[in-house]
Amino acid sequence: MRSYYLPAAALMTLAASVTSCKKDKNTDPDVKAYTTPTTYNFGNANYTSSTQRVKMAVELDTYLKTANNGTTLVALDQTKANNLWNNTNSPYTDASLNTSGINITTPMSDAALYKSYVDSSIIYNNGTTATQGTGGFVPRGTNKIIVGPRGLEYSQAYTKGVMGSLFFKEAMRLLASVKAMDPKDTATAQAAWDEAFGYLAVPKDYDTSKTYTSTMADRPLLWGGYLAERGKSIKAGGTLFAAFLKGRAAIGAYDKTVRNAQADTIMAKWEQLAAAAALYYVTSPTASSAVGNLGTQFHALSEGFGFILALQYRSAGSKLSASDLTTLKNIISKDYYDLINQAGFTDLVTAQNILKNTYGL
Repeated sequence: MRSYYLPAAALMTLAASVTSCKKDKNTDPDVKAYTTPTTYNFGNANYTSSTQRVKMAVELDTYLKTANNGTTLVALDQTKANNLWNNTNSPYTDASLNTSGINITTPMSDAALYKSYVDSSIIYNNGTTATQGTGGFVPRGTNKIIVGPRGLEYSQAYTKGVMGSLFFKEAMRLLASVKAMDPKDTATAQAAWDEAFGYLAVPKDYDTSKTYTSTMADRPLLWGGYLAERGKSIKAGGTLFAAFLKGRAAIGAYDKTVRNAQADTIMAKWEQLAAAAALYYVTSPTASSAVGNLGTQFHALSEGFGFILALQYRSAGSKLSASDLTTLKNIISKDYYDLINQAGFTDLVTAQNILKNTYGL
């Protein structure tokens, strides 16, 4: 039988290592025992401000789309749009939004750009049939959409722009800030985590197997709606909701390791959701059923425009290179009349390949 032993020097090194590990562990707060709930029903959870901003964005979106009514001109009022944008003069049907003291403008990046899309929805709602170089309406099914001189549907550019430049951007910022916090600073971390969760805009008992309808008061909104609409194949809904639950529970238990891992999961999956939506909308205009239908093609490209711009607010750990983002932005900012008439849809195929290869879609 062989005898195995460690030399004395090795034993001394091992003992020193064990002593050092114990000392390092004691410098960190003790992780408390905790369980992860199945709903976002934490006793001190508060994501009112982010939820209210989502509702504000939805109401302005709904107002702009009232113009998309057949080929009949339905006037939009600039003053009303301004009030919805700034939350002035009690413009919202939900009275709690009017007295909230917040708006969608303050925390938004590139606010002037997205406000210009709101204004352009009104300017080009003029009864003119759109042609290349001239904004107006384009038929889409039995309704119409309002587009600009290059075919961009302004209401979609606004809505998806707000989703990226406000909700996605703020969620990425908040989650990154939580990762840098001391584990003992639970109150600050919980508040930031809750606000980020509110921007996902799903109910606290979100269920991926449930079919939510437009009549449900607690239905998912905006990003929450896209979890099912464009995120099923990547399991975005279940992954994001579970990570928000687990990370929030970990914060209360001082579990920095789990907290940070869940933040990383959320940031990566949410970005992949944006990319999956962008991929769909730069692909669908090339389908044979869409070719020749300007309303269908322009609507899709306008949604893709917003989701691609959202990627510029991605986390520092993103897989998307700066050069590929520039390429995507350049493509989706081109004249849509030219994009849909390219032989082989060269630019759109380039965009598709970047999104597929980068995000494993």
